[in-house]
Amino acid sequence: HELDVHPHALRLITRSLTRIDARLRANPLANRYFLEILTSRKDPGTTLRRMNEAGVLGRFILDFGRVVAQMQHDMYHVYTVDEHTVFAIGILSGMESGEFTEELPLATKIVGDLLSREVLYLALFLHDIGKGRGGNHSIIGAQIARKLGPRLGLSFEDTETVAWLVEHHLLFSNTAFKRDIGDPRTVQDFVEVVQSLERLRLLLVLTVADIRAVGPRVWNGWKGQLMRALYDEAAAELSAGRTRLDRKERVKAAKDALRAALTDWPEDKKETHVGRGYPSYWLSFDTDSHARHANFIRYADEEQRTFAFDARVDHFRAVTEITIYCPDHHGLFAGI
Repeated sequence: HELDVHPHALRLITRSLTRIDARLRANPLANRYFLEILTSRKDPGTTLRRMNEAGVLGRFILDFGRVVAQMQHDMYHVYTVDEHTVFAIGILSGMESGEFTEELPLATKIVGDLLSREVLYLALFLHDIGKGRGGNHSIIGAQIARKLGPRLGLSFEDTETVAWLVEHHLLFSNTAFKRDIGDPRTVQDFVEVVQSLERLRLLLVLTVADIRAVGPRVWNGWKGQLMRALYDEAAAELSAGRTRLDRKERVKAAKDALRAALTDWPEDKKETHVGRGYPSYWLSFDTDSHARHANFIRYADEEQRTFAFDARVDHFRAVTEITIYCPDHHGLFAGI
């Protein structure tokens, strides 16, 4: 009914926490109710926050109780571990309801097609639960997931998927943000770990919800573009076993799209231009960007400029894009 819990009721619940004991934690019906709350389509974030404020969440899931009010000492996280987790659940629920269609278009599109909704919500709830124990929190969290999954009624296969997602919840961001996505080896290494399209989709949505819940202004369009590029490359490999020949076909498709976009260009100039650039260039930008670069280069050539410079602010990606066109030589980037 979208009604909040009265403060007096919350106080009464807090005073009665001793009723949440080992017997209740082992009760199949209680665990089924908890999973229904966690995966509810009616704002589970708010419900979990009220449970956390009253002390119920940490009492029912003892491992969660260990991260309540736990600070995260880095330059990105604004919230404590428990609040970050609850906020992330709220973000995931918002994706499902279409609240983030413009801000998170790819994740919002994918989340509705997932086969393992309960797996995703539980993995997101547990992704940071291993923090503060003096070891790799991803591995510790996966161990907790393997214990908690059966208790909540998940099958062996779903439990293993939850554990895999928790253990590898940093894989997508580390690969997209720290490695060269244009290098085929990067994609191959990533795909070898992921192994299936469903895992890829689950991991993308979990990663987006995780980053978006870190704090204000941490998520931006630049990160979204990198993740989309990695997702597209990995999905192509996983969906049809694509090879480097398929990569060449996609480069050819990008060049053909540019040819079609340059309607006012003579054919000979089109062919000269599409002969430029490495494959990674053609796969890293969309047709509009390719067309903008092409017109910039054509203008510089016509003006006989040996050094041409262009700058534009991309508000969606929160970056200033600088384009430089000049003869290549050793030490060029350092000189610029």
